[in-house]
Amino acid sequence: MRHSTFPVGRYCLALVVCAAPALGQSPGRVRGVAAPDQIALDERIEQLKQLASPQADDWQTEADADRASAVLKDLAHQLSAARGRPDPGVARFFTSDCRLSPLRPAEAPSLAIGGFELRRADCRDAPHLLPQEALRELLDPHDGAADLRFTAKLIGIEALGDGDFQTQVMVQSCSTGDRGRLQQNATWDVLWTPEQGGDRPLIRRLTSVAIDELRTNHLPFKDGTRSVIRDDAAWNPRLARGNDWWYGRTDALGGVNFISSEGLAVGDVNGDGLDDLYVCMRNGLPNMLFVQNPDGTVRETAYLAGVAWLDQCRGALLVDMDNDGDEDLVVAIDSTVGYCENDGNGVFTARYRFKMPKSSPGAFYSLAAADYDADGDLDIYACRYLQGEYGGVPPEPYFDANNGPSNHLLRNDGRKGLTDVTVETGLDVNNRRFSVVASWVDYDDDGDPDLYVANDFGKNNLYRNNGGTFVDVAATSSTEDQASGMGISWSDFDLDGDLDLLISNMFSSAGRRVTRQSRSMRGAPEPDRQSLQRLAVGNTLLINDGGRFRDDSDRAGIRMGRWAWGAMFADINNDGFDDMVVPNGFITNESKDDL
Repeated sequence: MRHSTFPVGRYCLALVVCAAPALGQSPGRVRGVAAPDQIALDERIEQLKQLASPQADDWQTEADADRASAVLKDLAHQLSAARGRPDPGVARFFTSDCRLSPLRPAEAPSLAIGGFELRRADCRDAPHLLPQEALRELLDPHDGAADLRFTAKLIGIEALGDGDFQTQVMVQSCSTGDRGRLQQNATWDVLWTPEQGGDRPLIRRLTSVAIDELRTNHLPFKDGTRSVIRDDAAWNPRLARGNDWWYGRTDALGGVNFISSEGLAVGDVNGDGLDDLYVCMRNGLPNMLFVQNPDGTVRETAYLAGVAWLDQCRGALLVDMDNDGDEDLVVAIDSTVGYCENDGNGVFTARYRFKMPKSSPGAFYSLAAADYDADGDLDIYACRYLQGEYGGVPPEPYFDANNGPSNHLLRNDGRKGLTDVTVETGLDVNNRRFSVVASWVDYDDDGDPDLYVANDFGKNNLYRNNGGTFVDVAATSSTEDQASGMGISWSDFDLDGDLDLLISNMFSSAGRRVTRQSRSMRGAPEPDRQSLQRLAVGNTLLINDGGRFRDDSDRAGIRMGRWAWGAMFADINNDGFDDMVVPNGFITNESKDDL
């Protein structure tokens, strides 16, 4: 193969061309590279699996959790297949004398919320039932649903002696039927006992602590992507295929990324009053610019607009950098932040860039714009997450990492370009964390934009703007939220006149279970143990009380957002109250069971 490059401003498009076939080879076929010895690879994978197995050491509660999880998985599979009609076969998961609390009490208060019906019940004081009877009552609203899904995850465990142990289980079920969409969220306390003559524990007692049941007569969202992107050439295969399909089909010189941390930006690029969409694609695929038509469909124009880069682009903004009335494009391209000027018609010319020196490796991940110095133009704060490749420099310490790459404030100096003013503005303080995203907001209502930074593996930053210089007040304002920060959204959530803060953090059922056991970090200082526990706790809602914040997450019930990313406030049902949208996931595939 040979690579040719075509200049686009200061950046490049790479064209990969197949060399002419050698004598005897089929045209267009590229000779393969010898794969590693598959047998040795399989053996190594099996060794790693054994090391990761809870059965590999003497941590008995984790071995118990592993066996109980297998039982719950089998039970969930049987209940899903039963389509809401559990058969007598479920008895094999329980002891013969087992009784369950009602899992869905007949009498429970309900509340109508903007097209949704919420039914909430506390089940602990109700008479107990036989397992099949209790499960039938729980799943009765799903009766006959072909798409019923039932899942259960262990979030806590305690040894009780004689092989018995107690677990806390998070349970969810959902389906679509004649009455619309139904979802149940419950928490169970489960007592387990060893099976006589077997190695699978049995459920001896099950108490449902509480259950929330949410029903809607209409699906609030419907996938309309293909009704908007009608051009088959733009859709397939670039957007129709996932990372697992593209692996091995794109140029590997720029690295391989399975995490899909690419950015996107919304703005009106051609001044017609309609929002357009710029999408950063995975390394090796050209970025895409979707310009909206009057009928709501879009046309893809990135190549004609001069922005179809193949490089790794993890952050993008459509903002007016030169105050000429149109939206320019700012893109994080690996370790470079580039500014491209819009001609007013959606065609861009690369003008200025800021590039990190080789002595400070690490790609920029996200960008945020604001006029921090009140000089009349927008400046850029650029976050970085890793030094070098993913996993190359692990966080240290894991729960309060300060060995990440530095973030940078880039002042907009007009025709002079972007100037790094991180140090002179005081933003070099607490600036070696694993930063994912930043948000500008005037949280203290003093007329200038302050800066909040969400960091993975530890504490977040809240930099108060003091007329163009900054001081980190996260500790004194109770906004450090020492967790796994992935997203930031501001809103007057409680309608009291000031802005409250939603931070999307990763929820881990295994992390919650393991870190709360006495064996976890045994001998470590208690503050360190608590810090590690927070990494798995989930989303955070901080209420603004005059510039100081209080944590309202548990009361509001927003902790569990799964492996959450860029959560945001949005009034989905137009009732005047902001709801929360929490995208989630990590590395997945086409199987629904993998979600």
